[in-house]
Amino acid sequence: MRKALISIGCGFILLQSGRAHAIDLGKLKKKPVVLDVTETAVLGQQFDARYDQGQSELNHGYGNFINRLNLALRWNGFTAGLRLDSSVYWRKPQDRSDLHESPVTIERDGLSRFRSTIYPAKMWLTYDRPGLEVTAGDAYAQFGRGFVLSMRKLDDLGIDNTVRGLKVSWQKDPFSVTIVGGFANPSRIDEATGRSLFVRAAQAGDTRGPQGIYGSDRLVAAQVQVGRGWPVTFSTHGSAFWRCAPYSYDSFGRINDSGLLSSPLGSCEAPDVAYFASSLNGSNPSVSARQISMIGQSIELPNLWGKGKLYIEGVFQQREPFAAFEDPTTSRYGNALYASATVNAGVTTHTLEVKSYRNFYPVAASVNANYASELTAVSYAAAPTAELITQDNLYGAFNACVNGGRYRVDVRLLPNFFVYGQGIYAHSKSEALSGRCDELGRSPSTALPAIDHTTTLDGLTGFEWQFDKNRSQLFVSAGVRNNETLGGEVFYRETSLQYTLTKYIKGAYSFELTGRHRQRQEETVNVIDGISKPWVQGEHYTAFKIAPKWVFSQGVEYTTQTGMPTFYVNGFVLYRFASNSSVRLFAGQQRGGLRCVSGICRFFPAYEGVRLDLTLRF
Repeated sequence: MRKALISIGCGFILLQSGRAHAIDLGKLKKKPVVLDVTETAVLGQQFDARYDQGQSELNHGYGNFINRLNLALRWNGFTAGLRLDSSVYWRKPQDRSDLHESPVTIERDGLSRFRSTIYPAKMWLTYDRPGLEVTAGDAYAQFGRGFVLSMRKLDDLGIDNTVRGLKVSWQKDPFSVTIVGGFANPSRIDEATGRSLFVRAAQAGDTRGPQGIYGSDRLVAAQVQVGRGWPVTFSTHGSAFWRCAPYSYDSFGRINDSGLLSSPLGSCEAPDVAYFASSLNGSNPSVSARQISMIGQSIELPNLWGKGKLYIEGVFQQREPFAAFEDPTTSRYGNALYASATVNAGVTTHTLEVKSYRNFYPVAASVNANYASELTAVSYAAAPTAELITQDNLYGAFNACVNGGRYRVDVRLLPNFFVYGQGIYAHSKSEALSGRCDELGRSPSTALPAIDHTTTLDGLTGFEWQFDKNRSQLFVSAGVRNNETLGGEVFYRETSLQYTLTKYIKGAYSFELTGRHRQRQEETVNVIDGISKPWVQGEHYTAFKIAPKWVFSQGVEYTTQTGMPTFYVNGFVLYRFASNSSVRLFAGQQRGGLRCVSGICRFFPAYEGVRLDLTLRF
């Protein structure tokens, strides 16, 4: 608790500070020393669950304070950085006696949730000079389109994933080389749910004591580019990931030296790895692999005779499964081929993406899904989807065995007005629960292709119009999606309408209307009398803005999906007291559901409560 109070104190001290700017600490050897400070804090209190309407009491009723303090000290090409994450929780389900959930369910859920803690989430030292960058500690890295390596931050999903080790980037046109190696280091605290990747507490009657739920994942990766500044750029990139246990264990499955000091970097000893692997879910070929290796080659033409660009990438993947998950019917090999092209022709712009993936899986983190399912979305590499970035209806392992593509055309009819249309086709052999294929795209069984295979047709059209001397704008789009098994059964269907209207009024004043409304039908969702029924859901927000300081917003969300509350009402006020600093007060309800960014998806529970978000930069 003392650490928690210290964390809260840091946040309020910074809250009292003045305007946002870097702090000049003087000079060292005639070079300026500058300290950048960024503070992000969330203080929230959830309302009790609408239990009579199907909401889980485990996701409601608690309060939390989550703080992220970023410090970056810069001098003469060097940057030393630290991000200190902390969390405090109160009114937790396990501390209450008025809930309907069973004590056993509450205890099990709380084993890896609602931890009050403070820890150094990111640490780094960087030396940056023209043509050379060296980082020791935490670094982000992505090669190509993310097939072989994608360690990055996804704010919309609450995922922040770095490599803790060494990263070296050297560039001298037309060449560049990047090498990275170390330990995967995702953020350990999930703001949306209170889940954490720290050691899981011991369950009553479990003589093994506390247990690890996130492994020690190691990696090395490299990329070599030739042709920077040339008409054609070639890039070769490769990566290798291997999984070790987070700790060493004794013969009874207990973590050695209860102080966890016997293996601060984890253990790669065979008995420890085997023991930890037994806690993982072996149904995912990526998680059940002890080692994953990939190599890829890309070709890029950044300027097609001044009319467009072309990108092609091919990747080969090999997975070595844990002995406990060895399956002779599942191939260890996979491959992927992806291409994208953009061509400008007069008033039109054409974009084409095509993909052909065969037994190719994203490299998922070794997270025990039984205790931290919310964080199984963490991954170290993922293939492009050839879909909308926010497409949230790619089910199962949709992209593991798939052929398809996306074509979009934009037509600029006026300087401030253009229309667009988009079509997507995909044939997946892995979206259904039992579906998969080998490295040649062959299904393991030809007896049930109508069940295992799905075909998707997706269409979208819309327009964007700017007016009032480009101070106002209207964006409208409408789409349909039909996803069926080869036998003609509905797997997923959707029709949608999305809009944003920003209208300038006068001076600093404007208002904004934004919304998204959908009718959806999914094979195993909203089942009534044994039949999956369509449901509608959506949201509409109205905002009034006083630039650049104030935003006032009110929103309504809804769903007719059975077992869920029908309406969610909310509002917020945002005050921006400096260019990079703001405070936001939110009160009300938001619908839960699946959110996706570039094919990485996770489920968010519904939110009902009050929260204060503070962002400060000095």
